[in-house]
Amino acid sequence: MNYFSKISGLIIILGIGTTAVVAPAIAESEIQVKEQITPAALRVLEQYYNSGFSKLHRGDYQGAIVDFEAALAINPNNDEIYNNLGVAKSKLGDYQGAIDNYTKAIEINPLESPAYNNRGTAQSNLGNYQGAISDYTKAIEISPQYALAYYNRANALKKIGNLKRAIADYTEAINYKKDYSLAYYNRANTYYRTKEYQNAIDDYTKAIEINPNFAGTYNNRGFTKLRLKNYQGATADFKRAIELAPNYAPSYTNLGLVLNKQGNITGAIEKFSKAIELNRFDAAAYFNRGIARKKLGKTNLAIKDIEQAGKLAKQQGNLALHKQAEQIVSQLDRD
Repeated sequence: MNYFSKISGLIIILGIGTTAVVAPAIAESEIQVKEQITPAALRVLEQYYNSGFSKLHRGDYQGAIVDFEAALAINPNNDEIYNNLGVAKSKLGDYQGAIDNYTKAIEINPLESPAYNNRGTAQSNLGNYQGAISDYTKAIEISPQYALAYYNRANALKKIGNLKRAIADYTEAINYKKDYSLAYYNRANTYYRTKEYQNAIDDYTKAIEINPNFAGTYNNRGFTKLRLKNYQGATADFKRAIELAPNYAPSYTNLGLVLNKQGNITGAIEKFSKAIELNRFDAAAYFNRGIARKKLGKTNLAIKDIEQAGKLAKQQGNLALHKQAEQIVSQLDRD
């Protein structure tokens, strides 16, 4: 039985939570006519809005909220302010508060596609993927070339297991934004799940061409090459991932898997140990080091590693690995 092939080493980054802010675009004459705001009040409104927008981009989300709420006290009927207020609240994890603000923006301007996109993101963060999909779909209906909404809808579709539609949406996002590295990356992850490994490798390669400095892409391309038994290519990718992110444990675990496949058990154990040194909660590293130690006849050390892997897997909700570890330890105890 090949235990090593059962441990996935992919880094999954979806990017759900991607929102769109609306740049300051206060049209003085229109607002003054519609809201009967005095020139003095309008100047104060612009100051609060621009200050809030600046703080939002600096990461001062609480400060941005204060400024946007002050702006709304002057003009409570501005959809852009509500949208950006929702973005600030979402950044602080107040997703329900953000939804309320996005909904208000939509009530004021039913054609505000960023508000639909952003409300979809907040819905996704609360686990309401169907609601998110509906909002992303509405954003796309309003703005048919809205790459970000296609990307976000793809992520939500993947969450509910609709992988074919997710791939189609990632493709649409790429069609409208040719350099969308995250869309290539996540489409590759989805191709991996549908076992279309060569398509996955092609997409990881494209993502690397656009952004050559993200370790996760090399790690995942390497793991896909490992599935295709391209050990030389996998080794090169894992080593590059380690160069870019020397403290990322899974790349060491995955490099250990390649060394094991090539019969270098001692070298594999060294890589698994390095992964454990970097992350003592890496169940896969403990499990694979235990299997490798078993091959070298170090049964007691093997049992200790596999028991730890099972314990961590249970804590992390990986019941399949937990059960497998229990079965192997039971077999080793009998032997």
